[in-house]
Amino acid sequence: MAKSGPRPALRGSHSSTAKRDRVVDAAFQTLREEGFTHASARAVAARGGFNSGLIFYYFDSMNDLLVEALARSSRVQLAKYQDALADVTEVTELIASVRARLRDDMASGHVKVLVELVGAGSSDERLRAAVFEQVEPWIKFTEQTLERVVEASELRGFVPADQLSFAVVSLFLGMELLVELSGGDGMVNGLLDSVQQLAGLVSVVLSNGGAR
Repeated sequence: MAKSGPRPALRGSHSSTAKRDRVVDAAFQTLREEGFTHASARAVAARGGFNSGLIFYYFDSMNDLLVEALARSSRVQLAKYQDALADVTEVTELIASVRARLRDDMASGHVKVLVELVGAGSSDERLRAAVFEQVEPWIKFTEQTLERVVEASELRGFVPADQLSFAVVSLFLGMELLVELSGGDGMVNGLLDSVQQLAGLVSVVLSNGGAR
């Protein structure tokens, strides 16, 4: 069920960006620290130190606000990935770079907020669709990155980038969910080590095969 509340009949024409950002900040921190179940208008307002009516001045419902908190975090984190992977052309280098960014995802609280909204979306179709909209740019970015890296390697022609990108994003979302639930990243680090070693081995085998 969507979280909602009263909204004024008219909205002001001179909305303050700073005030709106303050509301979104408070929503993000509430989701991160207290979870979706406790992310009520009262809780968000209390954390941000403002009247709950301010929330509905800028947003039609609490779900809209919570999705915006995820969207803003997603934009920030995606931009960091884009910068980090812009010049990557090797599979092993790609995995190493993603591993570093994954740690930042966890530390930023982005993964926690995503986990909360993914879980809440399981029983709310509109929320589920809104959350998936925030995941779609990651799939597109992953596809573009893989196309570039695979094309520069011996793996070109072996793996469809669009299918692989969906699988990779699904894998990392799953790993992030497990890290968040387990409270440790030991298994994820071990898996990334194995994938990195396997990628290097496959590249060597394909390279040797092509040299014959």
